[in-house]
Amino acid sequence: MCPVQSRRQWLVLIAAWAALLSCAPTHAALPGVTEFAAPAEKITDAMLSPLLYERVNAARVIAIGETVHGSPGLLRIQTRLIQYLVTHHGIRLLVWETAAERSLELTRWLAACSASRAPPPLDVLYFPTAADRPLFEWLCEHNRVHPHDPVVFRGMDVWDRPWEHYARIRAAAGAWGTSAQIKAIANTCPGYRAASWADIEAVLLQGLAGYEPCQKALSALLDHARRVGLDKKNPREADAAFEVAISASTLLGWLGYHLHERNSDVLSWNERDRAQGRNLMLLMEKHGAECTVVSAHTSHVSHGRSAADWWRYGDLKSGVHYFHAFTAKPVFNLALTAYSASGVQGEWSLPVSARSMDKKLHDAGHRLAYFASSAQFLSGHPRWWMQNQNTPGPHENGVEIVPRDHFDGYFFVDQSHLDQALPQRPVWRP
Repeated sequence: MCPVQSRRQWLVLIAAWAALLSCAPTHAALPGVTEFAAPAEKITDAMLSPLLYERVNAARVIAIGETVHGSPGLLRIQTRLIQYLVTHHGIRLLVWETAAERSLELTRWLAACSASRAPPPLDVLYFPTAADRPLFEWLCEHNRVHPHDPVVFRGMDVWDRPWEHYARIRAAAGAWGTSAQIKAIANTCPGYRAASWADIEAVLLQGLAGYEPCQKALSALLDHARRVGLDKKNPREADAAFEVAISASTLLGWLGYHLHERNSDVLSWNERDRAQGRNLMLLMEKHGAECTVVSAHTSHVSHGRSAADWWRYGDLKSGVHYFHAFTAKPVFNLALTAYSASGVQGEWSLPVSARSMDKKLHDAGHRLAYFASSAQFLSGHPRWWMQNQNTPGPHENGVEIVPRDHFDGYFFVDQSHLDQALPQRPVWRP
C-alpha cells in the first residue's frame, strides 16, 4: 500500500471523519453523491480523506483522468488532489500524459526551481493553461521545504522527436553488451538515420512494412536495459540504462502507432497506450517509487473492463490498463468530468441524453461533487454517458461506459471553462 507519512496522518484522518460528520461537504440531491460547499481550491484534506483515504492507501497507482484537456475547472480539482496525495500519502513521482523526452525540461526545472527564479516551462505540457501554473509552483515550494525528499515529474507518452530516442540508443552502443542489439536496430528500424521531421515524413510515406525485425530488436534492447537498471549495482549506470529502456519503449509505441494508423484506430491507439503503460512501469522502477500519481485524459487511465467506444475509434485500452496487465499492481482511478466545458481545444457541447451522468448531476443541482462508482443513483441505468470532448452528432453526450468497469470514483464540476491558454509546442510533432 502507499505509505502513510507519519502519525500526523492518523490525526488528520480522525479529524477528517469528524469533518465529514459536520458540515464540510454536504450530501446533495442524488443518493451517493457528496457535494462540496467550497470551491476546488478550498477543499480541505479533512474533506478528502473520508472519501479517498482507504482506496488510495491500497493502491500503487492513483490515476487521475480529465475528460477535457486544458480545462481550468478540472485542473483545479487535479491540483487539489495532487496536493493531498503528496502531503498525506507520500507520493513523490508524478507521471503525465506528455512525451517522455520533451518532459525532461520540466523534470529538470522542478529539480532545480527552489534555487532559481525561472518560470516553469509549461509549454512542454499538452494544451497548457494558466490553471496549470499553481500546481507546479506548489510543487516547487514543496521541494524547497523538503530538499531530501523531492517530488519528481516525468512524461510517459510517445509524441517525441523519434531521432532523439535513436540518438540515446546510439550513445549506449557497447554499454552492458548492447552492441549487437543496437546494430540490429540500426539495420532494421525505420527512421534510424533521420534528423528532422522532413526525414521522418519521407519514411512514413514509404510505409512501415517489414517492421517486425525492428520491433524484435527494440524489445530485446528494452528488456536488456531494464535488467541492467533493476540490478542497480551502479546508480549512474542504472539511471542511464532505464533511459535507454524508456527510449526503446517510446519508439515501439511511436512506430507501432504509425504502423497501424491507416488501417486500425484501435491497434494504433493501443500501441501508444501500451507504450504509456510500459513507460509508467519503467519510471516507477527507475525512481524506486512504491506509489505514483498518473495524470492523463480519461481514455488513458480507464480500467477498460468492459467495452467503450472512444470517439467512435472503438474499444481503446488505456496506458493504465496495460500497466496493470504488465505488473498486476493495484490501481485506483478517478475521472474528472464536467457538464459544461471548454479548453484549449475548443468549447464542447452540452449533453442531452437522460443517461448522461453529467446532465443528471447538473439537473439535480450539483456543482462540485464526488461519487464512487457504486453510488446509488448510478443503478438507474446499466450504462451511462460521460463527458468526452462532446461535439454535436454521435459524440454529443461523450463516451458511453459502465461506470464501475472504467473508474473507481468521479469528481464532477458543473462549469469548467478556459481562462487563459498559454503558448504551447506542437503536440504530435514537437
